[in-house]
Amino acid sequence: MTPARWVRAGVAACLVAGCGGGDDSPPAPPAARFDAQVRWTTYGVPHVKANDHGGLGYGYGYAVARDQLCALSDRVITLRGERSARFGADGKALVGFLPLPNLDSDLFYRMQLSADDVDTAWKALSPQARALAEGYAAGFNRYVRDHAEPAACGGLHPPTMVATDVLRAVMQIGTLNRSFLAAPFASASLWDDLDQPARAAAAPAPPRLGMASNTWVYGAEATGTGAAIVVANPHTYWQDHWLLMHQMHLTIPGELDVMGADFLGVPLPLSGFNDAVAWSIEAPSTVTYGLPLRLDLRPGASPAYVVDGVSRAIERRVVEIGVRQADGSTRTQAYAVPYTALGPLYRLPAAPGRPAGWYAITDAAAGDARGLDQMLLVAKARSTADFQRAVSGHRGIAAHLVAGDSAGNALFIESGPILDIDDAGLAACAVEATPSGRVPAALDGSRGACLLRDEHGRPRLAPADRIPALATRGVAYNANDSYSLSIHGERHDRYSVLFGRPDAEPNGRTRMSYRLVAEMLAAGKVTMEQAVDVVFGNRNYAAETLMDGIADACATATGDAATACGVLSRWDRRNNADSRGALLFGELWPRLGAIENLYAQPYDAADPLRVRTLSGSAPVQAAVLAALADTVADLGTHGLKGDETWGRMLARPTAAGRVPLHGGSGDQGILNALEGAPLGPEGYGDIVAGTAYMHAVTWTGGKLVAKVMAANGQSPDAASPHHDDQVGLLSRKQLVDAPFTDAQIAASAVESLHLAE
Repeated sequence: MTPARWVRAGVAACLVAGCGGGDDSPPAPPAARFDAQVRWTTYGVPHVKANDHGGLGYGYGYAVARDQLCALSDRVITLRGERSARFGADGKALVGFLPLPNLDSDLFYRMQLSADDVDTAWKALSPQARALAEGYAAGFNRYVRDHAEPAACGGLHPPTMVATDVLRAVMQIGTLNRSFLAAPFASASLWDDLDQPARAAAAPAPPRLGMASNTWVYGAEATGTGAAIVVANPHTYWQDHWLLMHQMHLTIPGELDVMGADFLGVPLPLSGFNDAVAWSIEAPSTVTYGLPLRLDLRPGASPAYVVDGVSRAIERRVVEIGVRQADGSTRTQAYAVPYTALGPLYRLPAAPGRPAGWYAITDAAAGDARGLDQMLLVAKARSTADFQRAVSGHRGIAAHLVAGDSAGNALFIESGPILDIDDAGLAACAVEATPSGRVPAALDGSRGACLLRDEHGRPRLAPADRIPALATRGVAYNANDSYSLSIHGERHDRYSVLFGRPDAEPNGRTRMSYRLVAEMLAAGKVTMEQAVDVVFGNRNYAAETLMDGIADACATATGDAATACGVLSRWDRRNNADSRGALLFGELWPRLGAIENLYAQPYDAADPLRVRTLSGSAPVQAAVLAALADTVADLGTHGLKGDETWGRMLARPTAAGRVPLHGGSGDQGILNALEGAPLGPEGYGDIVAGTAYMHAVTWTGGKLVAKVMAANGQSPDAASPHHDDQVGLLSRKQLVDAPFTDAQIAASAVESLHLAE
């Protein structure tokens, strides 16, 4: 900050808070509603200190706006359902992970995050959570007021944020299940269509997410130090997405002191640590939070649906949406949507296990903003037991969580709510017969027992004892897989199929985690360096289990296949920046996946982590040779041979040039997953998604030891100095000491600001 700005900030603070003079001084004005100190350390990490939750939110909202003004503005507009007014009805929005027209986005969020639902959720929050949200919105607005140009974001002025925008950002995490099910059909599900059959068109294919988060907690039995080691490795998109992560440190002296990273618009860390507990979040790809309810619809002059033989009314609700016109003006258009006591109705096409028809969605996470209070209590937890109580008492974030503490305890816990129905009940309510151990695609909404609603009409939620919470002093980990194998050396399968099929095959990253942890434990106790190398060692599980079989097939290779075999024979079977051959194997991998009967051993649900190797059968060996030849030929179209160094191919473009990286596809069992753009002559272009943030935390002599790194930086703005200033850390496999104590922050601070109003 320049001296002039320091003076202005100091004068503003005095004007608001009062800088007392002598006996002749006028009475001091009332204390500021919001008051915070923000100190920024290296890499633009804000450390916010305040005396209350409102001030804490104020300082952090200001800091986020400084880094992510336009991305957060876009998120606010999207979740309010105002994209059509800003950008036109046909423009594109990202609804969860689906790119959809703005009109579908607006209708979906206006119904699923309606003003009534948000108001109800707001009233259920603690005063501390409400103050945090109010402060965050005020801090964002303060930054806009002080610094944003009138047309700061692509010609648009940032919106004025209100506290419920923060609530919507938290609640949106719980809408992801519904966004896949219903959002593509929002504009095709209007009142006037109630007597029309569902369209034949299918839902858009879910995009390849390219993300593969991991967390490991090594308890006291594994470390031998009496304390846990926690390695958090969340993966997100690196650009143009609401899953952008942002580092922060938030302190209310004597009450809260937490550091970590959040998602855009969420005011507390989803992966974080304090001086007693550390944790991280995993996407719950195996968990089913909500299901479509097929209704027995009776259209006509007074449309109704029938439950247990009794008609129930369908309400006509009008949603008014502003739509930007070609001439730049905005016209308000009215959309009548069918609404019931079960929520809005959607006209869904047929899908496996789900006939075409009109559906409501029963979702355990509907209208759920308890995540804000959950995150507050998690941030204050002093042990994994505290952590578990915070999660179990709120169930507000639909995710897996893995945590460890300074006493050497480790915990895996499902964080989200789940519907209160057992597997037999699911099977009985299925619209179409479902194989045993599978979640039905839709439930029969004509039966009251299948609506899964309580006496207030809310989704009926399962009690805590029916939700996985697995504690150990050994090793806990998760790689977006089910709870079943999350405690090393144990198998758990007593919970509902809603948490994942008990016979499902674990992904390659779960297999690699098991392999690496077993190797470390067999060799002795786990150190911090070893725990970090689990990520940065870049071992490729697919290569380690299949390459010997590929080498056998190569004995008869000729032509291009022989060329490929030569490249692979010299590869170290890792995806380090200097590895040669990783490119060829990476391009070969999807071709291998298409080969019938590829593995010598069938998957055995009774032994899910058994190593499976390449089949030696003649048809498989011939198919492998053909795949090798095709891979070499395709690489040749880009002028590549397949033995280029991996870091030349996988790199981040920056103003100073391409930064070579390491890691690779999570599908291959690479834990440090990084997905590049489509392959070209210079490599994979930019990074699309992957390792975004890491912390490695332990306690020595009862004192916190924490190292961190945020590979995709603090800001999505390429002009920001903190856009790509940490990508070099990832390139060097380097975590840096986290300034956590007041003395450490003071020693590392590069800028400081007192904010009040």
